[in-house]
Amino acid sequence: MNVAFLKPPIGGILGLEMLTFVEPLGLISIAGGLEADGHACRVIDLRLEGEAKGLDLCRSFAPRIVGLQCNFTTERHRTLRLAEKVRRALPDAFVLVGGHDASREPAWFRHPAIDAIAVGDGEEVMPPLVAALEKGGDLRKVPGLVLQSKGELHATCEAPMRQDLDTLPMPARHLISHYAPEYYINFRKPLALMETARGCPFKCNFCSVWKFHQSTFREKSPERVVAELLAIEAPNVFITDDIFWMDVRRGEELARQIKAAGIRKYFTVQTRTDIICKFPHLIEMWKDCGSLAIFLGLESITDEGLNAVNKSNKAVNNVRALSILKELGVGYTPNFIVDPAWDHDDFARLRQWIEETGAYNSGFSILTPLPGTDLWETAQHEVTTHDWEMYDIVHAVLPTRLPLDEFYAEYSRLWRHALDVRYKHRGKWRTWFGLGAALATGKVTVDAVKKGMNIAKVFSDPQTFLADHNRRPTTGVAASAA
Repeated sequence: MNVAFLKPPIGGILGLEMLTFVEPLGLISIAGGLEADGHACRVIDLRLEGEAKGLDLCRSFAPRIVGLQCNFTTERHRTLRLAEKVRRALPDAFVLVGGHDASREPAWFRHPAIDAIAVGDGEEVMPPLVAALEKGGDLRKVPGLVLQSKGELHATCEAPMRQDLDTLPMPARHLISHYAPEYYINFRKPLALMETARGCPFKCNFCSVWKFHQSTFREKSPERVVAELLAIEAPNVFITDDIFWMDVRRGEELARQIKAAGIRKYFTVQTRTDIICKFPHLIEMWKDCGSLAIFLGLESITDEGLNAVNKSNKAVNNVRALSILKELGVGYTPNFIVDPAWDHDDFARLRQWIEETGAYNSGFSILTPLPGTDLWETAQHEVTTHDWEMYDIVHAVLPTRLPLDEFYAEYSRLWRHALDVRYKHRGKWRTWFGLGAALATGKVTVDAVKKGMNIAKVFSDPQTFLADHNRRPTTGVAASAA
């Protein structure tokens, strides 16, 4: 059976994908299993193909099933518009929507162009669905589906959660090999995504990952990780695990086996500061696997702020972890949550902390209640808009304590201040010399640098965000909860 997977086109208000543009790992992971069962798959990235050409490619493939990926809340309306176009182009196809956001709130995707919503791990939902459609089986017996019929939704039983991730199919990377050179994060291109674990044992109130995985944490073995890395040609690898090095012994063994296999990549990982403080030797071991950069969700500079988002960490660990990474010469990107309830003093304290610690690569996310999170459950009645494109974590969708123009003036000042601190601690000439050297050696591309510079300029202007509150979304579709 022919199965096509579509990644919706670029959208959003600010086009944040100009800075981070990554491959659809979930789609190629599902396709790997279907191909192993003898089915023909095609993955079409409409962000690169363009919608018209992508739909033509899909039509020419004549798929029986068309799967649309909706991972982020900001993609909701884009996904529905795409579903309508797929339905017109392929009226007899079975149209399915899956992905993290669709799993969080499947009822929102009640729409006549969509036959079903997949809830849970796609590798567990898709094979039995394809088999049932191929053999004329009863879809109500396929786990992990929310079926639509005459405007009504009918949920099947829950999809299983595979405990042994080593038995998952290898991602079908050959299906996106023609796209692979175009994926990047920050200035690193080409970039591949890789998953070594699923889930998170922590319960931050702004995050739905732990809910999606039912508070479980499952890992692939070092041997499986090495096998996947050997299949990746890209020099840059972003490890998608929400928390890397949860198991210190596994982290050590991973480093040993990667080094023994002769693999050298520029790894970007995400982890917690308390892990770095307890096990700094892991950082040294992973430096020997090539190059290393770490994304740190610091969230707050105070224990009170960390407790407010249920981070289960201490502010002292944030300071100490940055000091450890500096001593080891490892790059890091801290990220902070900006609360709409902040006043001028709160913004000033964060700026001062950044200057004192030299955390010049910092990013800033506005506290956003995303559907499927604990925060959404408590704050959904306070949101000021249901324009889902605004839920990109750089717009305030909750009431602000400061007048909105003052809030965004302070928010933009954070981005400018971080850049100023970078020049102060590294020196402007040193910064530009390092960037020039990276360009000369091919480690980054001119296009990526231009995009990064552009977004820095855009984020430094409060009008960038303020003006968006006057926009009126034109969705062209009607969903049950739109």
